[in-house]
Amino acid sequence: MCGIAGGLTQSGISTSTLNIALDALRHRGPDDCGIFRQRSVALGMRRLAIIDVAHGQQPISNEDGSAVVVFNGEIYNYVELMRELKSRGHQFRTASDTETLVHLYEEYGPAMCSRLRGMFAFAIWDERKQSLFIARDRFGKKPLYFARTMDDGIVFASELKALRPLLAEAGIGEAINPQAIYDYLSLGSIPQPSTIYRNVECLPPGSWLSITPTGIRQECYWRLDQAITVSELSYSEAKERTRELVADAVRVRLRSDVPLGIFLSGGLDSSVIAYEASKVIGPELQTFTVAMPDRRLDESAVASRTARALGIKNEVLTLDVIPERDLINLVQHFDQPFADSSAIPSMAVSRLARQRVSVVLNGDGGDELFAGYRRYVAAAWSPYFRYLPNFAAMATANGLQYFRTGRRSRCGFAERFLRGLSSSNGARYLHWTNDLLKEDLKHTLWKGPPQRATEEWLDSLATEPLSSLKKHMMLDGRVNLLSDLLVKMDMATMASSLEGRSPLMDHHLAEFALSQPDRYLVHGNRTKCLLRDAYAGLLPDEVVRGAKRGFEVPLRGWLTHNLRPMLFDLLGRPNAFVRNWIDGRFVDTMLKQPPTNNFNWDGLMYSLLVLELWLEQHSVVTPVVTQSSTPSRRSPQLVLA
Repeated sequence: MCGIAGGLTQSGISTSTLNIALDALRHRGPDDCGIFRQRSVALGMRRLAIIDVAHGQQPISNEDGSAVVVFNGEIYNYVELMRELKSRGHQFRTASDTETLVHLYEEYGPAMCSRLRGMFAFAIWDERKQSLFIARDRFGKKPLYFARTMDDGIVFASELKALRPLLAEAGIGEAINPQAIYDYLSLGSIPQPSTIYRNVECLPPGSWLSITPTGIRQECYWRLDQAITVSELSYSEAKERTRELVADAVRVRLRSDVPLGIFLSGGLDSSVIAYEASKVIGPELQTFTVAMPDRRLDESAVASRTARALGIKNEVLTLDVIPERDLINLVQHFDQPFADSSAIPSMAVSRLARQRVSVVLNGDGGDELFAGYRRYVAAAWSPYFRYLPNFAAMATANGLQYFRTGRRSRCGFAERFLRGLSSSNGARYLHWTNDLLKEDLKHTLWKGPPQRATEEWLDSLATEPLSSLKKHMMLDGRVNLLSDLLVKMDMATMASSLEGRSPLMDHHLAEFALSQPDRYLVHGNRTKCLLRDAYAGLLPDEVVRGAKRGFEVPLRGWLTHNLRPMLFDLLGRPNAFVRNWIDGRFVDTMLKQPPTNNFNWDGLMYSLLVLELWLEQHSVVTPVVTQSSTPSRRSPQLVLA
């Protein structure tokens, strides 16, 4: 696990600039640093030593030095790949997973990516072809940001903070991307492949980019929707195959030359990981559980009972969280506006776990790939309501808003379900997920140049001929999982030099899960049926049958107590940076509006606070609006319906 940076430009990248970039990535790799420079190409890395600790230093080259790689991530099938490559005559100098990449590139070129099983972002310089090849893993677990330079080259890095000095040397300005902020107001994160900067993008997941003397070429080598097939397994056979694939995914992710543990909550996903890992490691397996101060959010008792049932070790970690301090630290570290409040405890628990281990396994991806969210029940039910007139759905939803006790209550769920029914795929996704600003209100508040509606972008992602359930699951994979959950886990763990691995996001397992009939995943109002039933009798009933509970913080309590002074001091000031983008009257209305159960007040206020903190730290650019591009201005109203 590492952080990488570099590029290919006509003028080259100076050693001093590359060192500045690598210093910004020290937290990702505190164990070692390496640089390769040759005329116009420069590759650098910071290493967190996990595999072949003594000999796995980077950059690593092939036998004759014609191919050189820097790599961030883990190749879980490196043992099998190394065996195959040796049989083909390749000679290895190390036992590291990194070295498999250069030999695999020699053998297969860009097609190498399809043979990798892991999480990765890497760059390979090919001296013979004078080309730079960069690639990212299938799901986008490992980040890779890049920008095209004015001399038809590129610069890249694992984090934006490391890319900035490379941009500066290449003469690329950091102009804020208004569309990114516009989408953030609906999603709570910047949707990839966009970034907060106009000239910078993420390499999409499952993609590679090659820059040669003839130009730049970018291709997608894997998409989950294209890997879905029609399964003919019985339910009993599907359960058995699920256990086999999960066990194998866990087994290869236990490969480590340094101490390893598991994040164990009271939920099904991490318990499944712990069960399979315990079969391999036994009673010495170390698990870590977070004790939340709010008893409604605390799963430590369930997790401790699960660990005892499995006969493995469990340590309950008490979080040291100071919301004001930790929010500021988070905004500084994450580089872009990021409004998932669970990132704060994720960073805290990662700091604690790093004192014990260097690698942790987690249950990320289980909900998205096995249909674990309640909104998937809505998606599965929606076809049965296709003949319900839109006016009837909206009228019923308008009536329900006066009776619900919260957006997550049964009445609140029913209301959001009905509003989504009468909407496009994109608008439906927003209703059923974050429930932040929608286009009908957002365009009246916006003070920047006109932008494409977020709903339109979401609509463009949901074009496959899939069932309503599978279509919604695909959207989650391309939006919430990619740009929120995976960013959170990568940034939070790597901030403490801790490697996080997600067995349930093994691509073989994902392809299998999404190929199963809808009824295997959601039945009635029961979610995640296949995974639950596959481990029924193997895990405690309270885990298998337990309700979904996320890793959350008492956000409303924070906003009305701990963060209240910051909220009013920053957002309430007349010259608040966020007021350059959003009508200040709306901000004032939100501050005066008491917390309500009628919409996602908590999420919206937290999103605005994070955005203000980020804009304050990066206050070099404000929106430019000409008279001709100014959207129509209606008096902003807080629409709760």
